Amino acid sequence: MKMRINIAKVLISTALAVVLCACGSQSSPQGQQQKAETSAQTEKPKTEKPKQASTQKKKADKPKKVRLTEDNVVEELTRYGRENPEKRVRIITPMGKIVVELYDNTPLHRANFIHLVKEHYYDGTEFYRVIDGFMIQGGDTDGYERRAVKEKIGKYTLPPEFREENFHKRGALSMVREYENNPEKRSSPFEFFIVQGTKYTDGELNGTEFNYDVKISPEHRAVYREQGGCAHLDGQHTVFGEVVEGMDVVDRIAAVETDQGDWPIKAVTIKMEIVK
Repeated sequence: MKMRINIAKVLISTALAVVLCACGSQSSPQGQQQKAETSAQTEKPKTEKPKQASTQKKKADKPKKVRLTEDNVVEELTRYGRENPEKRVRIITPMGKIVVELYDNTPLHRANFIHLVKEHYYDGTEFYRVIDGFMIQGGDTDGYERRAVKEKIGKYTLPPEFREENFHKRGALSMVREYENNPEKRSSPFEFFIVQGTKYTDGELNGTEFNYDVKISPEHRAVYREQGGCAHLDGQHTVFGEVVEGMDVVDRIAAVETDQGDWPIKAVTIKMEIVK
């Protein structure tokens, strides 16, 4: 009888141990939550597609082109000049290529010229006034479409930027201007000319000073005697650059056949690009 009681105790103890083991193998709710949090942290985060708003913002941030006027031309070209420091331009013609370098000391004229080149204004224009021994003048055509392009860019003139060191020597790049009703000698924004010129004697330079009321320095006199130019234009037009490559092309253009209005019989077209 005593042995039966002991066997019963053993069976009860074994049963209790099995129950306790089964309970211990189940995770508590708190443990399950911690496991879930851990797995969530180690899970690779999902990447979201970039929103289109950023692209729209970039488009909105693109600066709008400002139409130039007499009132805003100085402010706008000053700003444009800071943002566009280029100085060399290649002029491509059927007669060859000409490279001009623009002067830093005429910032408004430099900025204006670079602006027109980048806007492709000059592409398709012509050297429309050519006088051998004097100069070649370009930047316009007879077409009505050119007037529309000008109107889009703006209606304005440029304040003169006369500098003593800039003069109309052979190869000088200068701006055209109106002579009537223009006491300030403001430049046309579109038309330019390149000086071919002739060589002067001292007597001719003295006559130029007397007839045109200009003062020619000894240094400039030497250049006019040895290289040539158009001394009577000093103080009348703003010189804002010079030819650094292709004066032989200028000479070839100056020698073409022209009509009675000095317009070449065969068109000398222009295309321009920035030299990088």
